[in-house]
Amino acid sequence: MDKKRRKKTSLKDDTQNTKKIETLFSILELTTTKEQCGILSKKFKFLKEFGVGSFEYNRFDGLHISIFDVLLKEDLILDGYLHKDFLELSFLIEGEQIIKIEGINNDLVYESQECYLLYLSKIQGSISYHKRKRLKEVKIRMSMDFIKRHRLDEEHNILEKYSLAKLHDNVLKPLCPITQDILSQILTDQRKGLLKRLFLESKTLELIALKLENSSQPKAIIPTPVDNLIKKLYQTQHFIASDLSVQHSIQQISRQIGINDFVLKKEFKRLFGKTIFEYATELRMNKAKQLLHHSKKPIYEISELVGYKNSTHFTAAFKKIEGITPKKYRLQK
Repeated sequence: MDKKRRKKTSLKDDTQNTKKIETLFSILELTTTKEQCGILSKKFKFLKEFGVGSFEYNRFDGLHISIFDVLLKEDLILDGYLHKDFLELSFLIEGEQIIKIEGINNDLVYESQECYLLYLSKIQGSISYHKRKRLKEVKIRMSMDFIKRHRLDEEHNILEKYSLAKLHDNVLKPLCPITQDILSQILTDQRKGLLKRLFLESKTLELIALKLENSSQPKAIIPTPVDNLIKKLYQTQHFIASDLSVQHSIQQISRQIGINDFVLKKEFKRLFGKTIFEYATELRMNKAKQLLHHSKKPIYEISELVGYKNSTHFTAAFKKIEGITPKKYRLQK
């Protein structure tokens, strides 16, 4: 992928069998509507001739958070015009989209495990979706009132830095493990009313802060070609962090991610500055310290939760890194 401005490569040029729609709601059927404490929540299912899945959104105080989860039966092209200015955060967990924007020569190929932050101002274009390919996306739109209320543009010049004019500057980024964790919390959240509002607003601000923090850090120097490799390395991080109770070998991880184990070890260290073992151990110890501090779980149970079947081995590893035993660490807190 060429610096994220990429020619259309996988969508057929023959669009005779592609269905064009002017509004997403024309292929949806409303299933539930709720309004409580100022938050409007709606859930839809796709019409069966178009796909199997759902689309839902929550809207309040200048914040619009939508979630796609569908397996499409038809290739679709959604044409549209956005008449308002807003800041958009998108996280494509699964799927692929071809984004065409009027005035931008090259199509944007948006793929699984990528995200973007963009300031959009009165634009026209289209998004193409593939059939027989699952689409799972979380999209967050913030109005100008929301941006001003939280002073998002005062220090980091978000509206200028992330404007559409900056599209050529690697706008698409791989999902990092922290982002994956926040998205998982949003996707599984069952809160309602005021608690839902507070939760979604806090998670949006957390994602914005993470995006700004990552963009201010110096970029790692990686030899080309990098796009697909970097994505796989971030997938490796997420795979490890998703279940710390299991200790996977390098060979198991390489088979899961689909990358040579030698390349995996070498490039992981190059990108993140630590080995896979060091990264996994750091996550395990951090989780262990949280559990020791915030729970009353016995040490043998904590050791299992962080991937040590033998509490003696866990105690030895913890002491080697922290300088004291888990028991003494807990007593200090």
